[in-house]
Amino acid sequence: MRLALYLVLALALSPIAQAQVYKWTDANGQVHYDSKPPAEGSAAQTLDIQSQPTPASGVDNVQGLQRATRQLRELRATSRGVSVQELDRPASRKRRGDSREPAYIGYEDRARIDNLNSDIRRLSSSTVGSSSTRNREIRAAKDELRQIYRKYGIKPP
Repeated sequence: MRLALYLVLALALSPIAQAQVYKWTDANGQVHYDSKPPAEGSAAQTLDIQSQPTPASGVDNVQGLQRATRQLRELRATSRGVSVQELDRPASRKRRGDSREPAYIGYEDRARIDNLNSDIRRLSSSTVGSSSTRNREIRAAKDELRQIYRKYGIKPP
């Protein structure tokens, strides 16, 4: 979202660039316009493009910035499906907790978590071996899961 704001501000505050423009016709009869002259052998016409002068009183970027900020807020509200006024309301404690981004878990640890959960499900429904052995393996898998979750600061499910 911050990137979008910077982009809008850069566009609103950027001065108009003035560049030399060349016009030429290629061998196929197609007309081209470019900021660089054509390759050797092609005659190019130089075009004079008038830029708009800066007003004598100076440039008022404040209004452009305020307009861009207002449009960005409207866009943000529309994308969230709420009114602009709702953006100003503080989120409730319950919603604030849900809006926090989940911790990034590395690929190897995520695969290990999936394998451990699969092992726990398999051992829980198995009838092979003694129940004490299965329970010991389940506890070991859950302990390993807790260590991985603790590593990333996540509360185990």
